[in-house]
Amino acid sequence: MAGTNLFAFYGSLRRGMVNFYNYQADLKYLKTRRIFGYELFALETYPYAVKSINESNSIVVEIFLIENTRAAEAIHKMEIDAGYIFELIEVDGEKVGIYLFEHSGGNSKVESGDWVEFFGTNRE
Repeated sequence: MAGTNLFAFYGSLRRGMVNFYNYQADLKYLKTRRIFGYELFALETYPYAVKSINESNSIVVEIFLIENTRAAEAIHKMEIDAGYIFELIEVDGEKVGIYLFEHSGGNSKVESGDWVEFFGTNRE
């Protein structure tokens, strides 16, 4: 998790989703981007992304700044404990952390690459 305080979230930490509300006080939304070379899959109520051999595959991410190290560490632990790996990628010329799975597991692909569109939000 070292090397950045910027994170690309594509699932439950996106605005309107359940984990966003858990960490909302510490997440500063910066922008939404579509990043290429990734595929999104559904694991019932949350997604995972993997690197794709097809560069035209893409996913929608929201970029957040997290300055509170305790919050960043809590999110990191939650993601690692769920089986994700942490990688640094470049988005708009900046190093951004992202949590990925190493391989897809035969789950349903989210063709749009947009979890919020696919799953819906938890807005009240």
